[in-house]
Amino acid sequence: MTNILEITDLVLSYGAAAAVRGVTMHVAEGEVVTLIGANGAGKSTTLKGVVGLVKPVSGSIRFAGDVTTTRRTDWLARHGLNLVPEGRRVFAALTVAENLDVAASASNLHGAALKAKIREIYEIFPRLEERRDSLSWTLSGGEQQMLAMGRALIAQPRLLLLDEPSLGLSPKLATEVVQLISRYSRDHGLSVLLVEQNARLALSASDRGYVMETGRIVAEGPAAELQDNKEVRRAYLGS
Repeated sequence: MTNILEITDLVLSYGAAAAVRGVTMHVAEGEVVTLIGANGAGKSTTLKGVVGLVKPVSGSIRFAGDVTTTRRTDWLARHGLNLVPEGRRVFAALTVAENLDVAASASNLHGAALKAKIREIYEIFPRLEERRDSLSWTLSGGEQQMLAMGRALIAQPRLLLLDEPSLGLSPKLATEVVQLISRYSRDHGLSVLLVEQNARLALSASDRGYVMETGRIVAEGPAAELQDNKEVRRAYLGS
């Protein structure tokens, strides 16, 4: 299976403080991979490094075979690497439909193809169609998360990075959101790298996983194996 993302010996820092220390990991085409760990472990920083928001001190990042260490974030987005950041960051003063229109304007879709894509987003997230004329600040946390993911999917990403999609959501909504993305990946061949503190939920929806502690990968493997790993269960699954 071909890897869509390859990270090798990646070091990221904020000033003199190293946040990611020699991380090596990969995501294959059509695979859902989760990165779990405690707050401050370096998970979100890793995602920011992948999309160019934090420049590497050393190491390499390859996306779709291209070395992207010096690529700009907007270049990566145009070529299929999209991040849904923690906190959703929808345009609060715009309606749901207007938020999707903004995303559409930055995509390569036009005319009938664009209309079909927006229709697909509404089919994936029916609640968004129900609230298409509502200002985004009036949406619930779960609806805002669906809108953030819908905007990202309009860009037709090859690799979608999700940073804490369940944050602030009820357990039921969190499960719905994560399972929607897992199902979309399975149906459309989308590769996903998921950062999630709810380790049990993340592993249940993933093919493989990595465990990060203090900026380093300390465990990796198929999601089912990590769920059965005694140390992972003790530290992250509450058993």
